[in-house]
Amino acid sequence: MRIGIDIGGTFTDVVVLEDGEVLRSWKVQSTPQNFEEGVLNGIELAAEELSLSVQEFLGSTTHFIHGTTVTTNLVLTRSGERVGLITSDGFGDTYELARQYRGHEQDPAKVTHPAPLVPRQDVEEVTERIDYSGRVVAPLNEAQLVESVRRLLKKGIRSFAVCFLWSYVNPEHEARAKQAILDEDPDVYVSASYEVCPVAGEYERTSTSVINAYCGPALKRYAIRLNQRLRELGLSRPVLIMKSDGGPASIEGAATSAVQTLYSGPAAGVVASEFLGGQIGERNLITFDMGGTSTDVALVYDGEIQTTSSQFFERHAVATPMIDLTSVGAGGGSLGWAGMGDTLQVGPQSAGAMPGPACYGNGGSEPTVTDANVALGLIDPEYFLGGRIDLDSNLAERAIAELGQKLQLTMTETAVGMYRVVNAVMADAIRLRTVFKGFDPRDFTLVSFGGAGGLHCAAVAGELQISRIVIPRMASVFSAAGLLASDITYSFVQSATIEAGKGGTVSSESLASINEIFAGLDTRVKGELDTHEVASSERVLSHAIEVSYLGQILNFEITAPMKVLDQQDIKKLVEDFDERYIKIYGPGAAAPETGYTLKTYKVVGIGKIGLSHFKAVAPDHAGEKLSPKGERVALADTDTGEMRSIPIYDGNQLSVGAEFAGPAVAEFWNTSVLVPNGWSTRVDERSDIILQRQ
Repeated sequence: MRIGIDIGGTFTDVVVLEDGEVLRSWKVQSTPQNFEEGVLNGIELAAEELSLSVQEFLGSTTHFIHGTTVTTNLVLTRSGERVGLITSDGFGDTYELARQYRGHEQDPAKVTHPAPLVPRQDVEEVTERIDYSGRVVAPLNEAQLVESVRRLLKKGIRSFAVCFLWSYVNPEHEARAKQAILDEDPDVYVSASYEVCPVAGEYERTSTSVINAYCGPALKRYAIRLNQRLRELGLSRPVLIMKSDGGPASIEGAATSAVQTLYSGPAAGVVASEFLGGQIGERNLITFDMGGTSTDVALVYDGEIQTTSSQFFERHAVATPMIDLTSVGAGGGSLGWAGMGDTLQVGPQSAGAMPGPACYGNGGSEPTVTDANVALGLIDPEYFLGGRIDLDSNLAERAIAELGQKLQLTMTETAVGMYRVVNAVMADAIRLRTVFKGFDPRDFTLVSFGGAGGLHCAAVAGELQISRIVIPRMASVFSAAGLLASDITYSFVQSATIEAGKGGTVSSESLASINEIFAGLDTRVKGELDTHEVASSERVLSHAIEVSYLGQILNFEITAPMKVLDQQDIKKLVEDFDERYIKIYGPGAAAPETGYTLKTYKVVGIGKIGLSHFKAVAPDHAGEKLSPKGERVALADTDTGEMRSIPIYDGNQLSVGAEFAGPAVAEFWNTSVLVPNGWSTRVDERSDIILQRQ
């Protein structure tokens, strides 16, 4: 038996694989104050419904894979550990000065730096200097270092980040600094940039190391508590945790590299989408994961997940290998509010799991997207989560009406407005991943999942002129299912700027440096796979290099052959870069005559443990006439906002081959799907729901 558990901001999802391919799923409310309680509640519910004791359930488990929001929540709520930062003399302000972040904001006046996670008074400068070639220019002043560490310890600091100039070229000083800190107190947490992110860019390395130190202690404590509880209850297999690069690792190892779990849950959904695309023959996918707190968007292009080695999270730079994701504060729990000039706004603030939307009846009084969907007839208050949770439509309508009074709108107008605004926010997120990257969204199929995705995906797709949507049968727990489809993955990167002339010509010394870097990264990857006892036959390693034109910031990650590279390999590498550049930006855009820059080198090691297939089983009603279970007044046309009586189908009873045209709603036990006017739907051979623009 395999178990996948994904913690979201509102719900914790549990997926269990039975009989080799059949998935079963459950949802429980997340417990942000003590996340492991939500995990254990989900395990208890699954065991009960499988007629097993918890001990029997966990005792028969062969794989336990976990997606978590622990680190995400720490950064979002700024509730991580107090961190002391030790850096090179004269560079104590680098972290606070930061790097300009614009995101999709077009007004320069609104561009702001993130509030630093480490205040300036907790930054210590130490005399040392290593130059760009790795040569020691000024030795590390160890006496000064010890004094700095002791000052920070006296302040009560228990977590340290260390980032010196050019440490990614020569880590000698950082390694000695880390050891000096541990010599003073072996129980503190130390995040050294040469271990966390040995890449170019002093701000990026510092920011990443700080986030790791900020989140690491809490994730470590969580890992210890969860491991202990699971062992007491009968789990004998290791707990694996999903990382931002789309592969799980040991939960103990993840605690030392906490920054790599910032996108733990969302990454699993992208992995599941890639897996689904391979099953149905779709190579270009936009993944659209709308949950209770946020919506996450990523791309699968030509059958491959798009990745990056540098990203912003809450305007903080993160320089580790990860899936290239855009996350926006738009979900079922997103709050509607009146902005400047009495304009209707939605998110990024969220009602969270507690008190949750007004309709939950837990004390929430502000209207959320879920409340709007209830008011628009898209959610049956008596059938939320299959009837396990009763919603109060009166509370939803009252909260929306109060907001409407501020905006001089009716309750229905306000609900429709909230629906449209949150859709516009999510459509913009997709544009960031497609149009802003040189991709046409019309060339992609939208994969919609998350508990709230099915009610919004058609409207979002319509705004982008996307004509085809795939909604997995297990859409609301799809990320948890993706955990079971994932393989153990380790990604390591290292920067070294090497210029290549026209045609990709490099010196013999540069070629030797490239091969030396790859050899070192190979050793690290293989060492991590060894800890999981992955057989050699189940290992796959790959090499890649980030390439740009000389003097250009934009770069692409290009696959390199798994061998000692020679000049012909570099020539082929830049040719592949030119080809990709032209494919995205068009003929005439390439500039091979300028020469090239090889920037960052990456090795990915995969240990094959994921599933080759899985499915959700649909009922067999072949030959039976498809009939709705009833009708109700609901949002029928997402373009005009028209409300009218539309058919409601029991989604749980939709068998393979079932089809109908909109407007209609299909209600599943864990989600609902709106088929608006101008769309049709059918159930494919995998039991997934296909929406098509007419």
